[in-house]
Amino acid sequence: MVTSKTGYYYLMIFLVVLGVAGANSLRHSRVGRAWHFIREDEDAALAMGVNTALFKLYAYITGAVWASMVGAVYAVSMTAIAPESFSYSQSVLILIAVILGGLGSIPGVLIGAVLVTVLPELLRAVASFRLLVFSILMVVFMIARPQGLWPENVRGVFKARTGPGRTLPAGGL
Repeated sequence: MVTSKTGYYYLMIFLVVLGVAGANSLRHSRVGRAWHFIREDEDAALAMGVNTALFKLYAYITGAVWASMVGAVYAVSMTAIAPESFSYSQSVLILIAVILGGLGSIPGVLIGAVLVTVLPELLRAVASFRLLVFSILMVVFMIARPQGLWPENVRGVFKARTGPGRTLPAGGL
């Protein structure tokens, strides 16, 4: 039983490591490849025989399972939870972390999450202008790196399929 804030910290670190390992494993599996195809061109994936409705359902279920696990740990650590605990700005910050890090990139999302969490704390010195400075920095990041800080490497996704001496066609697959 976890009873201290340090214990919850280590439990959340464990869940993050488990989530990253699970996401990386899923990414290189048949399901991950199907999700990638659906994201890139749903009609082409359907034409190639991918059951898009089923794989979208898998994505929904996977997200719901992870959200419920982390939400349960969060609820226990906070001792009470209410809809008011989560504001619109928190949802936007999560979306910013994903976009800033790079869509489809696991390390990018981690970097984006750290930046979105740490930057506002570093800007506490300019308390009254903290959100303004944070917003300007986010816009500068988006302009300088529109693909994200760590963009997805499409060739890395399909590394298992392209052995030595084999390359992907010019169009990707």
